[in-house]
Amino acid sequence: MLKHRAKKSVALSTAAVMSLSILAACGSGATNEPAAEAPATGGETQEARGKISVSIYDRGLIPKEEGTYSDNRWTRWINENGPVDVEFIQIPRNESQQKYSMLFASGEAPDLILEYDNAFVNTLWAQKQLLPLDDLIAEHSTEYKQLLEKFPELKKLATKPDGKMYEIARIMKPEILGMMVIRKDWLDQLGLQVPQTIEELYQVADAFANGDPDGNGTKDTFGINLSQFATYYVDAMFQNEMFIVEDGELIRQFDRIKPAYEFKRRLFENNIVDKDFLTDTNGQKAEQDFASGKLGIYLAYASVISKNYDTLKKSIPEAEIVAIPFPETEFGQFGPDFNPPFQLTGSVNANAKDPAAVMKYIDFMVSKETVEYFANGEEGVHYTTSENGCPQQIDRDKNKNEMGYTADYKMFMPTYLLKTCSINERSLESTNPIDQEWIQIAEEAKELYLDPNRPHPGFTHAKFRPALDKDLNTIFNDGWNTMNEIMAKTIVSGGAYTVDQGVADVVSAWDQSGGKKLEEWYKNWYQENKDSWLFMEDLYRMEFE
Repeated sequence: MLKHRAKKSVALSTAAVMSLSILAACGSGATNEPAAEAPATGGETQEARGKISVSIYDRGLIPKEEGTYSDNRWTRWINENGPVDVEFIQIPRNESQQKYSMLFASGEAPDLILEYDNAFVNTLWAQKQLLPLDDLIAEHSTEYKQLLEKFPELKKLATKPDGKMYEIARIMKPEILGMMVIRKDWLDQLGLQVPQTIEELYQVADAFANGDPDGNGTKDTFGINLSQFATYYVDAMFQNEMFIVEDGELIRQFDRIKPAYEFKRRLFENNIVDKDFLTDTNGQKAEQDFASGKLGIYLAYASVISKNYDTLKKSIPEAEIVAIPFPETEFGQFGPDFNPPFQLTGSVNANAKDPAAVMKYIDFMVSKETVEYFANGEEGVHYTTSENGCPQQIDRDKNKNEMGYTADYKMFMPTYLLKTCSINERSLESTNPIDQEWIQIAEEAKELYLDPNRPHPGFTHAKFRPALDKDLNTIFNDGWNTMNEIMAKTIVSGGAYTVDQGVADVVSAWDQSGGKKLEEWYKNWYQENKDSWLFMEDLYRMEFE
């Protein structure tokens, strides 16, 4: 099972921070020139202070009084406390690739490139715009080098086909995204048990829709939802992913589509789900049904369920929900999606003038002291510390104003170092009984879902799929969209368009779009990388102690 313990933390020594702080430039930003070498005590010579440029997304969220993304209280703190002078280059978030392309073309790209789009970063690598990091880390790093030693999966993830490492990553505690919760009080009312198999799930959902579980004498409840992400969670129960590993090969599967959609069609035809689920694209109707006590089994993001749990408990205090595992199907037992422990976020410009200074900045930003400062702010100004060591906000509005725009400065910070003090924005120290009920539900869900015996069904996490060229990527995306559009019609057609016909049309559309070419590419890629890639099972073996 994925572990959530914390081993000895990786931190920048206090003495080093103090020494670097003394050297830091005072004032509002980076100095124009590196500081000249000056004699140190004992006849030693202090190292000249480097100067680098770092990209920062401009999301247009920074309050006017806080300054700009390149000059604010946080950038000034970095320059006053860090080991190098940093110029922050603003990158419009919605036009990042265009902006980067212009900067590279003009020779003005930042030394440290922070970007979430791995496909774009792969393009930069193919154009030889990125610097290999192996020697740089070995010769000039302490903090990030220790992270690589603690988490060797990072090197595997960041290594390109030439065998060299080109990216840095942030390390997080794994976090469940999706959940499946059930009204336990309804189970008790009807004398039913938590469903273990897909057929039992159907029977319980049927009873919730048609057995008057709320006892009001009216058929006004739904057994389960299929809107928004819920339909994909049903797919996950059947391992209805596009590509899966089977018999030692990575294949495009089609045999799991039919049973998944026959199950959905059966729910629809027998009035167990909301008939208008296809128009509930943002899931708001399902949210209302759950919050008002009219939905028995709810599949959604954990944060969404948490948000509506308070409304449910206030309107129906006796309502009781529990998280349950996805039921077993003929293809096995699986789980919902989750945020993985790693995310590639940074690369070094091949033309960086002072790569060693870039590495110093990376080391400073991944130190425990820096991570905690950016997470909590300044003690006594933004937070106080509880007896259990958890930060307590002093003024929520002040923190939102002064800290609400800092996420992208933390893009490669190892947040796993932070003490867990809240779940779904509910403080573990809260005295609110509803908060404590939800925290228990969420903790039980974490144990259920971060379990290698019930993995998410893909061959790897979506963020770690191999990069495809433009044509293959189009085939993949079109195949996914076409499959879902075609198969949705089989649910609501009333039998006029059968599941068998839908599957046949999906296969035909796939072949016509060049799907066989992508199948062959994936097959070859898997054979070449099966011993070196980060696969789904690897993510469930991670330990954070």
